[in-house]
Amino acid sequence: MTRPEDDGIVRRGDWIGIGNEFSGVRLRKVWTPQGERLEIEVPKRGYRILLDAMQLEIVAAQRPEKFSQLFAVQLGSEDDVERDNDNVPDDGHGDGDR
Repeated sequence: MTRPEDDGIVRRGDWIGIGNEFSGVRLRKVWTPQGERLEIEVPKRGYRILLDAMQLEIVAAQRPEKFSQLFAVQLGSEDDVERDNDNVPDDGHGDGDR
């Protein structure tokens, strides 16, 4: 997670939002001296990240099961993730690990 004063953003696009009854996220395109990034923010929790095209490509290549595993880790049930990880075949996308 980056702090706003450390991010080097030189230009910002308009926010768009996605939400449901459990969460709300907003996104926008930003420009830095190193190139374009997608800024993702969860205002309710104070989470924020900048992702470049290569990082977004990695996210897009993940199997949906990988996100279920991340939810389990975030909610504190890592033991379940280890058991589930043994049952999820690696299809060549992602790193094959948690």
